[in-house]
Formats: sequence, C-alpha cells, structure tokens
Amino acid sequence: VAYQEELESGQYAPGTVFRTWWQLATDDGVTLTTEPQTFEYTDRNQDWQQLAGQRVDLFWYGREQANAKKLLERAEEAISRLESDIGIVVEHRVRIYVYNSQTDMSRALSPRSAGYDDRVLTLGVAVGEDALILLGTHRDSEMIVAHELSHIVVGLATDNPYAGLPRWLDEGLAMYAEGEMPEDNQRALDQGVKDDALLSVRSMTSYSGQASQVDLFYGQAYSIVDFLLKEYGRDKLHELLAVFAKGSRQEDALQQVYGYGLDELDTRWRASLGLGPRRPAAESAPQQPAEQGQRNAACPLGMSLLAAPALAGAVVSGSLRRRARP
Repeated sequence: VAYQEELESGQYAPGTVFRTWWQLATDDGVTLTTEPQTFEYTDRNQDWQQLAGQRVDLFWYGREQANAKKLLERAEEAISRLESDIGIVVEHRVRIYVYNSQTDMSRALSPRSAGYDDRVLTLGVAVGEDALILLGTHRDSEMIVAHELSHIVVGLATDNPYAGLPRWLDEGLAMYAEGEMPEDNQRALDQGVKDDALLSVRSMTSYSGQASQVDLFYGQAYSIVDFLLKEYGRDKLHELLAVFAKGSRQEDALQQVYGYGLDELDTRWRASLGLGPRRPAAESAPQQPAEQGQRNAACPLGMSLLAAPALAGAVVSGSLRRRARP
C-alpha cells in the first residue's frame, strides 16, 4: 500500500519532520494501527552536506565549505552570547539550511505574489520551531544567522499559547545576539537622542509602520535590552523571559520583575541616554504599527522573515532591520 501527495513549491520547509502511521480495518470490524514512524523532509534539489556544532546542525552544498564553517561558528557564537549574557538554556538542536542563490532558495519558499517576489529578496526565514533557511552568499549572512537564531532560541524559551513577546524585546534580543550595534542603527539612535525624537517604548510593542523609522526602531530595541542588562543584570532579564513564558502581558511582566511598567521603563532608559522624562507636548504623533497579522500574511505559517527590498522604497513586513537599498 502506498500513499503519494503532490506538493506545492515551499509547502513544507526543509527539515520538517513528519510522523506517519497506517490504520487498517477489515469488513468484520477488526482494526490494526501500525507503530508511528518519523521521517525528515528535505529539499532533494540539492546535494546536502552537514556540519555539526555543539548545538547547531548546518546543511550546505556546492563549494561553499569555508563559508559554511564561518556561518556555523557565527551561529554557535550567537547562541553562546544568549546563554552567557541572558541565561537562556538551549535544549533543542537548531538546523540551518544554507542556499547559494536566490533561485535555489525560492524553490523552498512559499510564493507570495509576483510583485512581492520581484521586489523583495528574502535573506533568512525561521521556519517551525527549530529550523532556519538562509541565503548564505549574501554579504550580511553572518549577521542574519545570528539575528534569526535569536528569534528561534528566544521563541523556544518563551513559547506559550497566550501571548508573544513585545517587539522591542524580541528584536532587541536578536540585535544583541549579533554583537555590537550596526553603524546604521547607532547613527539613527544618536540622531534620535540629539533631537529628542526617540520612539516611546510603548509604541514599540509592535513594528513601526514607517520605513523611515526602521533603523531607529532596531537601534532603540538594542539600546533598551542593553540598558536592562547593564542596570539590572542577566538574572533579572532571564526572569523577565520566564514570566513572559507564562503568557503574561508586558505591563504585568515588567511590574513583577522590575517593579515598574512601560512608562517608567521609558523614563529610566531615556535617563541612561542623558534625556529627561518624555514631555507630552514633545511626544510625536501616535505611530501606526504594522499589525501582527500583516507579518503572518507576508510570512506564511507564522515564519519569521528577514528580507531586503530589491528596489529602493519598498516596505516589507516581517523582521526587516535595515532601510531599503537600491
């Protein structure tokens, strides 16, 4: 007996694990259920080779072994940074599939629309709980692997059926996993401090809907996490993540761990940058954040997406950190 299913492009990501069994029934009502078996779906278009690290399995093909080794090292460094500085314990191995071209990688992704796929170059996609698809030949691939691995690791540590992390914390941890703050984000943060034009922490619960604020948003996210670590230490931040893992809202979680809420966090973080309390008259107009559903629409199955617009001015929902580049 055989069962065959025709798959659509990108219907299942490489590394998806399937659990299968048969149930047989005869006319007289006798049934037999076979023992479940598992198998891992992979992209058979490539001749995959594997590098195994301490917590990461990296799959690559072609003549990119040297690059694969660098990416594996960067991935292990990012996880070590999250473990040592924040106290996250990685209990599951993470799999990374490295593609050598946009064409090869597109076969493993669900198509969105012709206009979207023509204008947007996908650099990295976290699929499922413990797998990442990566365009390994991009100049920012080492940054991307660290950033997206953080989303996977932090997601595993805080998974719950009630609520997700606020965007300022999730993206701040991902930025922190990369290492030092990138120049574009540092420049935007410095200008925001100089002009006293920083986004409020409350407005950063979701992504900003304005492309001009992308660099500032991620620079601030890094800065807020850095402030919490320097001011209160890793144990408190780890405790905060543990509270979020129970499904707490951010106001309640902050009150429980630090003894104050979002507005006081905003005031104290601003003070660490040399700014006074936020003045209501100086508060910028309320932002229109990108809705979470918009992110999921751009990333089927709730994938976390790091993408770079192929044309200047394109706006991408998802884990977009840098401004549009020509």
